[in-house]
Amino acid sequence: MNSKTFFLPGAILAALLFASDARPEATEDPLAGFAPFIGGQWHLEGSYSEFEWGVSRRAVKARNYFVVDGQPKLVSEGFWFWHPGEQQIKGVFTAIDMPVVLFLYTTRFEGDTMIGDLRAYAANGKETEFVETWKLEDDSHFAWTLSSETADGQEQSMSGTYTRQ
Repeated sequence: MNSKTFFLPGAILAALLFASDARPEATEDPLAGFAPFIGGQWHLEGSYSEFEWGVSRRAVKARNYFVVDGQPKLVSEGFWFWHPGEQQIKGVFTAIDMPVVLFLYTTRFEGDTMIGDLRAYAANGKETEFVETWKLEDDSHFAWTLSSETADGQEQSMSGTYTRQ
């Protein structure tokens, strides 16, 4: 038996032993708030987003497109997941052809509104903090806002209404 063959079962056994000491899984689905957004394409002014469940509904995968000359161009993708150690929904996205190349989210749901504390990073490492909200209006629309903290308080940077098609 070579060391690679031995390592895999050993790693699985270690993970199982570690998991046996962990607290039981929560019965509540921490990602349930994403359910109304799953499926279809959500369009806003020459762009659209698609959301789908990841493995066993333990993640939400997202892809974002710009429509260029009538053709979709993938410009960002990533996912949200429940972080058991931090007891929070986290998200990580990468992007191209934008002023930002990395998005890191800490997300929560309050009623029909998703609120994301967002750290956005430019290619040079410059970090900007935002608050992103998605307020579900009905099965086919959500209001989106992006705000940042200024000396005068929260200031809205961008907004729009996404429509499911």
